[in-house]
Amino acid sequence: TPPQHRLSREEALRLYTKGSAWFSSEETLKGAIQVGQFGDFIVPSEDYFACPEEHIKDLESLLTVVDGRVVY
Repeated sequence: TPPQHRLSREEALRLYTKGSAWFSSEETLKGAIQVGQFGDFIVPSEDYFACPEEHIKDLESLLTVVDGRVVY
């Protein structure tokens, strides 16, 4: 894909989080870090914003927290 047709990392992450919440009509529950929204999160194996582009597809979660509990 030519660079001019690619999403930035920031836009891709926004669409994956806020966009997915909007698509499932859950934007008041999740998709943003703010008071009143679910605090689920992951710790990736590399810094998504700093790793080489070719590493993004291989990122893994080292820690996953859902509903305040470590699930992975």
